[in-house]
Amino acid sequence: MSLRFRLTLIIASLMSLLVVADSARRLHDAHDDAVAEIDSVARLAHALLPSQLSPPPPGLGAEALLARIELTRELRTLRHLTVEVRTPDDRLVQSSRSGPPKEPPALIAWLGDRLRSLPPLRKDIRVGSTVIGHYLLVPNADDELREIWNDYIEQTIMVAAIGVIACIMVFWAVGRALQPLGRVMRALSAIGEGRLDARLDDVGPGDLAPLSASFNAMAATLEAAVSERARLLRKLITHEEETRRELARDLHDELSPYLVAIHPHARLLAAACADRPELAEHRSAASWMAEQVGHLLRLVRNLLEHLRPPDIEELGLGHALRELGTQRSRAADQAEVVLHLDEDLGRLSAMHDITLYRIVQECLTNTAKHARCTRIDVRLSIDEAAGRVVLEVLDNGEPTPFVPPESGFGLVGMRERALALGGDCIAGPRPHGGWAVSAWLPLKTSVQEP
Repeated sequence: MSLRFRLTLIIASLMSLLVVADSARRLHDAHDDAVAEIDSVARLAHALLPSQLSPPPPGLGAEALLARIELTRELRTLRHLTVEVRTPDDRLVQSSRSGPPKEPPALIAWLGDRLRSLPPLRKDIRVGSTVIGHYLLVPNADDELREIWNDYIEQTIMVAAIGVIACIMVFWAVGRALQPLGRVMRALSAIGEGRLDARLDDVGPGDLAPLSASFNAMAATLEAAVSERARLLRKLITHEEETRRELARDLHDELSPYLVAIHPHARLLAAACADRPELAEHRSAASWMAEQVGHLLRLVRNLLEHLRPPDIEELGLGHALRELGTQRSRAADQAEVVLHLDEDLGRLSAMHDITLYRIVQECLTNTAKHARCTRIDVRLSIDEAAGRVVLEVLDNGEPTPFVPPESGFGLVGMRERALALGGDCIAGPRPHGGWAVSAWLPLKTSVQEP
């Protein structure tokens, strides 16, 4: 959930609590107000109702006289009070209200019960000094409850409407306030994606004014630092490749001729010891020497191929990768290496070629050491839309936990090679076993050093 929605939800929750608290307060105050209003109406009616009646005509009984009281009919519209005329034995003669009391809404039922429990007022009706009946002023809560409920609904709707308007205004205001934050987030995302030339436009006045300048200064410093790091990495990698070439040249020009010259002589010496009985005591030594010289020759040949990729400059990256895959397939586990190479690899620079070759070489070496796999897929393609070359190396080895690299070799070395050209390299276990190494390099990169 976004910050905008969270803040609006918090405001809405507070408004809801205020509505509930205000409702409880209004209902509590409504009881006291209703009691005071009912009491005042009852006392006024008690004072106005006539207590002395004129003597009845001959033959008219007391109950009939009570039924002829006209004042109670005029009180049928009196709110908050029911006027009853009763005989001395408390029989009802007439009432200003008809029908049973109406049940109030469930929310204020407790209030209706409390209002109906108020004691009624009584006033005797006399003819002369004789009491022929009495008025009973019974609190009638129906009108008051209806009024309380209508007022409660109206005020609650008004408060809720104010709350909704407040939430809408808060949502709008927070959205406007967070617009600069959205621009900052987009700029940060661009930096995180490697677009270090991203800059932040003016985000607003006031306290936000220095934000753009600070962010742009930070981005410029980061861009300069990353550029300098990439430059140093390129120099380091260039120096490393030069050192490899020098070592390969020395091995090829200095050591290899001597080993090539020694090897046939060692074999002749071993054959002579095998043919002549008088040299029998030297047979094992001569045979061992011939085997070791042959082993040294094979070792030097492998070192030369590792130090300097064969034919990468003359025949291109594709040929060198195929030769590398063939060598890996001849390893002890005989894992199948399947290459999926873009047909347009010839457009890549020499630095691209050597960087991609070294990453693939390191991946295949790691599979031979750790993966215990039977198939390795190498995918190398050029993404014109993104302006980058993408490399993926996948194997079907056993599931292994990911251990972050700590040394400067292996995975760290592959990533440093990619970073030197402005790209990146990530590696990790696949969900169903094996490892995946993914690297990308920008098609346009400068490797010129001062």
